[in-house]
Amino acid sequence: MSVKEEDFYKIKMAGYGRLRPDSVPGFLWGAIVSGGVAWVVSLLGVINGTYLASTLLQTSVKVATVVFGVQLLLSILFSITPISYALQKLQLMFATLIAFKFSIDFYLFFFTVADLEDAPQYIFNTGFLLMAGGILLLIMMTVRAFKRVKQGELRKEGEGLYNFKETKNYLTGAGLFGIVMIAGSLARSLSNMEGSIGMFFILFLCITIQYSVAIALPEFILLLYGKFKFKSFIIPPRNRQPNKKRRAARF
Repeated sequence: MSVKEEDFYKIKMAGYGRLRPDSVPGFLWGAIVSGGVAWVVSLLGVINGTYLASTLLQTSVKVATVVFGVQLLLSILFSITPISYALQKLQLMFATLIAFKFSIDFYLFFFTVADLEDAPQYIFNTGFLLMAGGILLLIMMTVRAFKRVKQGELRKEGEGLYNFKETKNYLTGAGLFGIVMIAGSLARSLSNMEGSIGMFFILFLCITIQYSVAIALPEFILLLYGKFKFKSFIIPPRNRQPNKKRRAARF
């Protein structure tokens, strides 16, 4: 993609502001808390319902446990300020992956509930289709973000990454898709007396989180691109001047 550094002005400002290396840990630990809730609930569900949980679910929870452990260790590492600046490319790459993981964390909770309640296959299919729709939305929003860069919208005088009218159209389309899918599956579930309303509430929470992150994540991706392409995107540590003690005057 043929772009100049000035085309990324607004992203660069975000990198020097709320997405500075020493600000990213706040997001990382928020993702730990959120992902930890989904993981713990799923783990307890499998432990308490070992004889009800399928082999696939038990394997998924074991994999999620390992992934969460790695996430915790790397979050600690990238929260150390000198390391966060020295390895800021890797830190942002890790944060981007964690943002994607955060967007789908609660699907594990949903599939755990569905599995333990022995939900019919169409409920699982609804969950998979909605998750795939969220991933497709992320791809579309990322392509759109790079398109806006080429159009000059992220220059100093540009409108920025998010045009309200266009973003509203994406959100409306994605929201309608999610609501229609859930409503159709819920109606069938109630008609056949299968599953539970709580299960569909969890699924609604899943798509709300995933589709919202899909709108925001392209900013991380653009900043990561800038860090690898332009040297000025590498942010220096904050200057911390030591407190100077006043010396008493000598007579």
